Amino acid sequence: MPRIAIDTMGGDQAPGVPIAGAIRAVSEHPELEVVLVGPTDLIEESLASAGCEDARIQIVHSSEWITMADSPVEAVRTKPDSSMNVMVRLHKDGAVDGIFSAGNTGAMVASCSMQLRMLEGVRRPAIALPLPCGENPMVLCDGGANVECKPVHLLQNAIMAASVLRCAYSVKNPRIGLLNVGSENDKGHSLAKETFQLLEKSGLQFIGNVEGSDIFQSDVDVVDVVVCDGFVGNIVLKTAEGFSEELFQILATELGNGSGDSGDDSGSTGALLERGLQRIRSRFDYSEYGGAPLLGPRGVCTIGHGKSDEKAVSNALGWTLRMIETGVQQDVIESIRTEMEMVEAVKSGQAESSTSS
Repeated sequence: MPRIAIDTMGGDQAPGVPIAGAIRAVSEHPELEVVLVGPTDLIEESLASAGCEDARIQIVHSSEWITMADSPVEAVRTKPDSSMNVMVRLHKDGAVDGIFSAGNTGAMVASCSMQLRMLEGVRRPAIALPLPCGENPMVLCDGGANVECKPVHLLQNAIMAASVLRCAYSVKNPRIGLLNVGSENDKGHSLAKETFQLLEKSGLQFIGNVEGSDIFQSDVDVVDVVVCDGFVGNIVLKTAEGFSEELFQILATELGNGSGDSGDDSGSTGALLERGLQRIRSRFDYSEYGGAPLLGPRGVCTIGHGKSDEKAVSNALGWTLRMIETGVQQDVIESIRTEMEMVEAVKSGQAESSTSS
């Protein structure tokens, strides 16, 4: 059975919510085993409160944990027995097939990068954010793992994100768009322009620049992967989250107030509006996927939102299971090698042509 380790002390509602999500996940996935990492007494208390005695749920003790306020790299180095570090070591030693944490994102990136090391050919880690968009997600990469990027890093973001869609969702030839301030080829700063040239030289299906407004237009079916650096990607994510939460709150308030004047059928009208709002909200809800794969390190690593609820944790474990079973890691290695060789060959040919002329 695939085994996934969980940082039970990661997230705003730890350890209760991560453990509840794990219980839900094993009930939904009969082939799954989970390893709960954290203080044994707290874990046993939560399992007992839930009345859970499933043999597919195991415990590995850790005496420390990393908080959201901790400095990521310092916490990884000074808290060796933290639940996150212990979880990553389990993966490094082959005791589990994948890992999940909804804790400190920076610490998760640092711990995975330092302990697992990077896949052959991969320069920097990247977070591939799955955004609800019809039957298959649109992937925004990078969502915040690497804020200081060079063009080659963005090229590799595109390659790795394409591997996720190709393996996990059978998207044969994902369309790649470069996030920019305009759709014209010569738009943007030097990083964008140089990345554009690299993507054109690659074997990826590069469609050119895309703008921020294209990301959430589900009726504009033009792109599968949106590439950007981690600084921009994280701002896009947080802005979208904040806007959608406020928008749905306003809609719920206004429609709720209005439904009271609709006569005798106000109850049924309100229920219809509520169901409609829930369907719309699910298209923007991070819990639908629950987590984002951290690409680059030698392992199947999933990062969850700090606000993750039971449903989000369960879905994140389901996502991690899909990443394990579909062989994304090997596809990334092969794709990085193939695409980088192609780019270098094109560069070499252009240099020779320039010299001969």
